Amino acid sequence: MERVLITNDDGFDSPGIRALLRAFVRKVEVILVAPTDERSCSSHSITARRPLSVREVEVEGVKGFAVDGTPADTVILGLNLFGHGAVDFVVSGINRGPNLGFDVFYSGTVAAAMEAAMSGIPSMAVSLVLGEYGNYDLAAQIALEIWETFEAVWAKERNLVLNVNVPDCAEKDDIAGWSITELGDRFYFTQVRELENSSDGLRRFVFEEGQRDFLLLENSDFQAIWHSRVSITPLRPSLTDYALRKELNALLGRVKQ
Repeated sequence: MERVLITNDDGFDSPGIRALLRAFVRKVEVILVAPTDERSCSSHSITARRPLSVREVEVEGVKGFAVDGTPADTVILGLNLFGHGAVDFVVSGINRGPNLGFDVFYSGTVAAAMEAAMSGIPSMAVSLVLGEYGNYDLAAQIALEIWETFEAVWAKERNLVLNVNVPDCAEKDDIAGWSITELGDRFYFTQVRELENSSDGLRRFVFEEGQRDFLLLENSDFQAIWHSRVSITPLRPSLTDYALRKELNALLGRVKQ
């Protein structure tokens, strides 16, 4: 039986991770290693300057560990506690809200999955594009079906991340299907607002979201969600632009004496 490590960035007791545990425990041996509390937008940070505190927990009948660290920390710790050969797959989620487009670079959910891929373990990051239903159980069911559907792929692709975003629908029939997508360009930007000066003389700033033109790029994850489809975007840890690398080499060859 395959062994699947489940983690997230919303905390070990969140609704999303509970739904994943309920879905996957029927098919595989499940390992739970997740943060003690919410670590959203933590990206791929790891804890390097203090010891990690870990306590044993039990969620949905699954025993595991709650880690006072980042999502990436939990994967590193989980793979070391149980051994890399003992984990066949890592599922991170279900995130409360989407991880679409360039937001994958900020996402703790995606970072945990990427940490697994960097260690040679295929993985999946699952996010629910939260609306009025909060249907984590449906998202977990779809995540399990995706894991089963592409088993032949992830069994041979050790450095693969499937970034999955699920529309928040009342029923499975409300979902229009699955789409294999690419990362879209986000339709907002980060703006900075300065707060009123305080008595201690320090200046304080907050980040806020500013809107820009909404553009649904063809084959993008945004487009899939807009049309009530599950978005599945394959990602790799390597950020190398191989096409541009080839062009740069050609230019270098012409100018180099």
